[in-house]
Amino acid sequence: MVRVVIPTSKGGLDDKIHKSLVRAYTFTLVELENGEIKGVKVLENPYKDKPYGAGPKVVLFLVSRGVNVLLTPMDCPKGKAILEAGGVKIIKVKPGKRVKEAIKSLQSSL
Repeated sequence: MVRVVIPTSKGGLDDKIHKSLVRAYTFTLVELENGEIKGVKVLENPYKDKPYGAGPKVVLFLVSRGVNVLLTPMDCPKGKAILEAGGVKIIKVKPGKRVKEAIKSLQSSL
């Protein structure tokens, strides 16, 4: 099973990708098995309002959820080492794109 996470505003497959990883209101977690969507969960971002040090906390939060792939419009300079150590593949995507479109693109590459 591949667990993909995407920063979003409200969450879900019809939401759009948020422009920020750290300040996203929610994360949409999509579980893929054999390229098919098996589950979708919306996670609230508990660190979106933290003024300092939110980047590493957000990526630790995602790694602790068993995420394998992060689709994000941002480079994650402060969290990149944590993501890589956690085995998370980072794929850059355009903000504003619908989550389901990003997942469809990913499914075709799996």
